[in-house]
Amino acid sequence: MNSRRGYPYGSAGYYSGRKDSEKNQRPSGHGRFIVLFALALALLVAALVFFVPKGNIFPTRLKALGFLNNGRELLLTPGSQVVVNPRDTLQLTAVKTNGWLSWGTRVVSPQVDLRPVTTNPGVVIRDLFPGESFETPKSLQFDVLSWNKQIGQVTFLVQLDYKDWLNKANATPDLDLRIDYLQKALADNSSNILIKTQLAGLYFDIKNYKEAEKLYRDINQAGESKDISEKLLLIYQITNKTGPALHVYLDLMKMNGDSQTFTDFLAYLKKKKSVSQAQSFLARHMRDIPAAFRSQAMVEIAELAGAHKDWQTAAKAWQSAQRAGMQSSDVQYNLAVTLMRTGKTDQAIAAFEQFLKKNPNDMKTLGLVAGLCVKAGKFAQARAAYESMAQKNPRDPQPLVSLVALAQKTNDLPAQIDGYQKLLKIDPNNRKYLSNLATLYIQMKKYDKAVGPLKALASSDPHNVQVQKQLLAVYQKLNDPKGQARVRLQIAKLNPDDSGNLDTLYRSYAQKKDYKGMQAFFRPIAAKNPNSVNVHKYLLEAATKLGDNKAALHELEQLIRLQPKQIEYHRLAAYLYEKQGNYQAAATQLKAVLNIDFKDQKAQQDYERVKLEELQNGSLKNGAKPANKSDSSDKTQKASGKSKKAAATSAHHGAKPAAGAKKTVKKVSKAHAKTGSGEGENN
Repeated sequence: MNSRRGYPYGSAGYYSGRKDSEKNQRPSGHGRFIVLFALALALLVAALVFFVPKGNIFPTRLKALGFLNNGRELLLTPGSQVVVNPRDTLQLTAVKTNGWLSWGTRVVSPQVDLRPVTTNPGVVIRDLFPGESFETPKSLQFDVLSWNKQIGQVTFLVQLDYKDWLNKANATPDLDLRIDYLQKALADNSSNILIKTQLAGLYFDIKNYKEAEKLYRDINQAGESKDISEKLLLIYQITNKTGPALHVYLDLMKMNGDSQTFTDFLAYLKKKKSVSQAQSFLARHMRDIPAAFRSQAMVEIAELAGAHKDWQTAAKAWQSAQRAGMQSSDVQYNLAVTLMRTGKTDQAIAAFEQFLKKNPNDMKTLGLVAGLCVKAGKFAQARAAYESMAQKNPRDPQPLVSLVALAQKTNDLPAQIDGYQKLLKIDPNNRKYLSNLATLYIQMKKYDKAVGPLKALASSDPHNVQVQKQLLAVYQKLNDPKGQARVRLQIAKLNPDDSGNLDTLYRSYAQKKDYKGMQAFFRPIAAKNPNSVNVHKYLLEAATKLGDNKAALHELEQLIRLQPKQIEYHRLAAYLYEKQGNYQAAATQLKAVLNIDFKDQKAQQDYERVKLEELQNGSLKNGAKPANKSDSSDKTQKASGKSKKAAATSAHHGAKPAAGAKKTVKKVSKAHAKTGSGEGENN
């Protein structure tokens, strides 16, 4: 720099400290001046000789420069470098050298004009560098010269501090530039929470989660904050760092005691961890969970243990939750359930009973208690529970069903009957209840009481043969013939193939000699089951007893169709046809007998006789006076009696054809009596 711009230190006036008025006072007159000059010169020579200390008269080395920096005294030795801020004030106050005289000594700078620094009380360093942003540090050098020769140097490094960088960051809309400024601010002040917070927020915005996490973690280490922890939690959740996130949740619960935080924590835990892992985490960190939430945490452990059927752990957790102060009904109920599932029946019953004290109308739980009592063999206690259920909800059949089952277990027949009676009041047409009630009455030999439910069963299902048979058995036990007859009629209608029942009915009609009733009853059965041999036999006998030859022949035709080799049917049919005067049909039937047994002499004789009757009947038709059947028969009998062949026939058989036919009818009846159980049927 041009030396003229420097400041010439060393003048007596600057360092002596005299006032300017004193500097300007001088002796008057030319003579006086000469005297004084001479005196001064003499004094100077004397000083040089007697008073100048050992050393240099003029400076050859800088000892120190004195400054006021922001009003603070600063003494710098040569080669020193001091960092200052553009906002700082600076004033040069002293130059200390090794010389006795300071003539020719000055301070200059290659960067700026230092006159303001040496003349003004405090110059702002920024003003020395007009237009400079200082984003790059600037050097401010103070060179001390003695007669233009450098005798020492002091340097100031002018650079921005964190406040400047923070101001720049806040002033710029450019996100990248703002991050850069904040990074520089943090480099200058690494412990500044505000800078870290702002920079972490910007990192989060640009999804640089790694750097954001680092800064938020540093901030929390200095002192945990709810807001910072929540932001750190969000980063852990985004980056899927489950473990750290869960620990932040624990910290947040300690800080704010917010139940919502605990709820969110549980939801996140169950979402990110398996059931067993979540259960284990809660168990390990139970002491880290605030006391206000521990009972709820125990509940959660119990539910998680129950989810994978670890009933022992679940039961312990429910009990711990109770001890921790969780006295809700749900906890009591769940404890009872887990005790039940671990096989601790008595403890489960006691726990359920505690629950029922607060919830007496809980039918499901009351049913569970009753079931457990049955399992434990506490039948009286179980009965009381079921009865309580039935009393509280009289339209619910389930408690009564359970009471019946309990009575069955203890073989209490009266209790079973009472239960079914009550059940039938709720559901009068329930076939199962009616059937079981009837069976119980029969077991207890109360046959008269069994009639009612059996009749109700029969009425609800009139086509059920089995019910009718049960009712018939009851009437038999009661020795009630009318009841038996009614039921047998119904059974016969439902099951015409039941030969035993039909035979019983037949005998009943036969004993009463009610052949019309027999005929009226069995005809519909024969129509429904035309292949029943016995039914046609019954109808044949009825027709015969009633003298209804036409009906008898109809039944004989059916019997011959079903049993064509039964000679008795052909012989009786021949008799009835002959009696009607239908000799041709009679001959046909007798011919059928001979086809079955050609040695049957009786059939041979009857066949010849009938053929003769047929011939005679034919001659009458051709001109002779017709005779009634009996006369014709008598004449024929007389005519045949005159011949030896006819006499032999009469002697052999001992009766007229009509009498022989009657024997045949009786024979058929006896055969039926022997085969009444179905023997001889041909279906």
